[in-house]
Amino acid sequence: MSDILAQIGNKLGAEVKYLQTQIDAGGGGGGSGTDPTDDYTESTFTNGVLTAITTWTDNTKAVLVSGKSFTYTSGLLTQVVESDENNTTTLTKTITYDSEGNLESVTKDYA
Repeated sequence: MSDILAQIGNKLGAEVKYLQTQIDAGGGGGGSGTDPTDDYTESTFTNGVLTAITTWTDNTKAVLVSGKSFTYTSGLLTQVVESDENNTTTLTKTITYDSEGNLESVTKDYA
């Protein structure tokens, strides 16, 4: 099962990298002024692993919309923290796995 999850993780990582190159090249956009497609999003990778996604209202990065950070333990995603523009609302998702690396649970905590 962990092989399948690793393959899925690798595929998702490749897709995110491709989307980031499209964003960096000016692809995307459209919609109205309140449509999220007008937002500007940056993905941060550390050693090829997605560690953060930050979204602003536009590419000037003057107004933060939201952020997500990703934590990994032994190569497995173990925590996702999502926050709004002022960090007034934070959702922390904690992910646990069994000894074979199979998904065991996802807990959510709002702060």
